[in-house]
Parts: sequence; C-alpha cells; structure tokens
Amino acid sequence: MSGAEFAKVERTSAATGAVRAIQQMIVDGRLAPGQRLPPERELSELLGISRPTLRETIRALVGLNILESRHGAGTFVAGLSTAALLEPMRFVMALNERTVEELFEARLLLEPALAGLAAQRATGEQVAAMRAAILGEDQVEADVLLHRLIAGASGNALLAAMLESLSGLGRSSRSMTSGRPGVHGRTAEDHEAIVAAVEARDPDAARRAMTAHLERIAAVARERQGLA
Repeated sequence: MSGAEFAKVERTSAATGAVRAIQQMIVDGRLAPGQRLPPERELSELLGISRPTLRETIRALVGLNILESRHGAGTFVAGLSTAALLEPMRFVMALNERTVEELFEARLLLEPALAGLAAQRATGEQVAAMRAAILGEDQVEADVLLHRLIAGASGNALLAAMLESLSGLGRSSRSMTSGRPGVHGRTAEDHEAIVAAVEARDPDAARRAMTAHLERIAAVARERQGLA
C-alpha cells in the first residue's frame, strides 16, 4: 500500500474520472514522482472502478508521460519533467506542420516574452554564449541555438520547455526560409539586434527586436509557400 488516500470516482466516464483523480493527487502532493502505485486489484478497489477501466486509465496517463509502467515492477509516477509532460504537444503540433500561420502565431506570442525576460535575467555568461551562437557557420543550427539560449536565459523553465516543444517545427520552417535571397544577412542583423538588447538589459527593445525578426521570417515563409 502506498499510503496515499484514493477516493472512489463517479461511475459515469469512470476512466476519465480516474485520470483526473490521479492527476489531482499528484498536484496535491499525495503522489510523488517515482512513487509506486498500489497493485492493480487494490488500486481498482480504492478508486471504485473495474480493472479493465483501471488499465484504460493507466494507458492514458502513460501516454501523457504522467505514469510509467515497468515490466515486472508495477506502475510508477513518472519523473514529471516539464519537457516530458509537453512531449504529447509535439504530436498535436506535427498535425499542423503545414500551417505556417499557426507556428508563427505561437512563436510571436511566446518568444518576444522570453526575450524580454532574458533582458532582465541573463547572466554575463549567458549573453556571451548568445554572442558565440550568432557566429556559427551553419545558419539554421545557429538560429536554433540562439533562440534556445534566449529561452534558457529567461529563467522560466515552463516557457522554455514550451518553446522547445516547437523546435522540430521551427527547424523545418528555418530550413524552408534560410536559403531565400537576402535572408542570411537580414537574419544576422536581427540576431545582433536581439542580443544587443538583451546585453543592454532593455526588455522592451528585446521584445521589439524579436517580434520584428519573427514577423520578417514569417513573411518569407508565407511567400515561400505561396501564401503571401
């Protein structure tokens, strides 16, 4: 027995109710990362659901990276890292990979805020890493790294992980736009403006520079796809 108090769930939509009940126990701290859940028979009785419904519940929570099943050992609360919990979001975004507008809408909401926070919180070492990144020979890799460093310097792990969840789609859009005439030079100028604003500890300038950069690249991507 784990020591956690499991409450019976409503029998209507039992699996959904059980998923919510276990999620709430984790939020409340009654279940902790790495903790082993009671055996199937005991857990089904504690939650007041059938064993088939319990198996459905566990499959759902495993799919969300909230629980993990270990063969021969049982079911455990997962490590609950932000990156792992956001992993299912990658699939949702992948379904819309053809939609340039949705990707850039998301980035325009997220990345200027990250740049503004980075301007407030970045250490000298983090700024130096950004400057080194923009000197990279591979433009796509340099761009990915710079945006990741800015996110890390924001000091907000959740927002940084959200940006990381978009990185695969972002890499695709970068590959699509980087070869367009004039893009390389303008991107280098944009990156310099962003890093300079972060280095100057000017959140407003950092947000403006990041917004201008993303809006320009979005326009190039639309043109590339014949959307502009």
